Amino acid sequence: MLTSSPLYVRALYDYTSNDQSSLRFRRNDVIEVITQLDSGWWDGRCNGDHGWFPSNFV
Repeated sequence: MLTSSPLYVRALYDYTSNDQSSLRFRRNDVIEVITQLDSGWWDGRCNGDHGWFPSNFV
């Protein structure tokens, strides 16, 4: 059984959204990436929260 290492990225900019499914974070926060879509939206965890965010912010 293969296990891949988790992917962590650092936020380049603050990201906020009114959408409940979005992940909010601040510049320099470290985000654990769970899913990467070809559309550029990634699913991740940061500061105890979970949600989608645009990959061009990291």
